[in-house]
Amino acid sequence: MAQGSQTLERGVELLKLVAAHHPEGLRLTDLVQLSGLEFPTAHRLLASLLREGLVAQQETGKRYVLGQYCQQLSLAAHNKAPVQNIYAPLLEDIASTTSDATFLVIQSGLDTLCIARALGTYVIQALAVSVGHRQPIGVGAGGLAMLAAMPHKDADALIRTNGDRLPYYRNLSTTELKKMVSQARADGYAVIGNYAVSGVVGVGVALHDAMGNIIGGVSVASIKSRMNKERQQQVAEQIKRSMSLFLERG
Repeated sequence: MAQGSQTLERGVELLKLVAAHHPEGLRLTDLVQLSGLEFPTAHRLLASLLREGLVAQQETGKRYVLGQYCQQLSLAAHNKAPVQNIYAPLLEDIASTTSDATFLVIQSGLDTLCIARALGTYVIQALAVSVGHRQPIGVGAGGLAMLAAMPHKDADALIRTNGDRLPYYRNLSTTELKKMVSQARADGYAVIGNYAVSGVVGVGVALHDAMGNIIGGVSVASIKSRMNKERQQQVAEQIKRSMSLFLERG
C-alpha cells in the first residue's frame, strides 16, 4: 500500500472514531487504544485534522470532537442546491439595502474561500475579493466574524497556525488579530480594514443555519470614507435583520 494512501486511511479511521463518540469526545489516549496506532502517529494525524477543521478540542479538557468543517460537509450533503445558490437571495437583499458589495465566505482548512458575492448600487463598489479567492481566516470581515463565533480554542488554534502567513497582509500580527476577534465577540459583529485591501473596510457577521451551526461569514465592504463607526453598526444591524428574515422564510 502506498504511504499516502495508508496515511489517508489512518486519518479517516481516527475521524470515524471521533464521529462515533461525538459530542462526548475522545482523549488522545482513547484514540490510540481504539485505533491501535502508535502515539506519535495518532498525534500527528490529529494535528492535521485539527488544522483542516475536521476535528476540534473541547473548551474544557482535551477531548477531540467533530470540527466546524464537518458541520459544513453535513449541510452540503443534505442540501440539494449548492450553498452559494441557497444564500444568493440573502446576499442580494443585503447588497440592495446597504447599496454596497456583499460577500459570502466559508471555511476551507486554514482559509476562507469566497463562494458568492452581490453588487450594490453605490457608485463606488469595493470589490475586495472575487469568487474563488482564498485568504487566511480572519484577514477579511467574514472570516473574522467566523472566528468570533467559534469556540475560543478553535479560533486560537487557527490564528496560531496561520501566524507565519498573517504578516503578508500589511504586517497583521496574531496579537492584533486576537484583539479584533475579542472586539467582534463584544460587539456581535466584526470590523476590519486595510489588511486584505488598502482603503477598504468590511463589516462581517457569522452565518448560522437553523440549528445554530456556522455556515460561513457574510460581509459588506465599502471604501473607508463611507464606512465610519456609525455606519458600521448600521450595516451590521442590516445584515442581521436580513439573516433573520431569511431564516424565517426558510
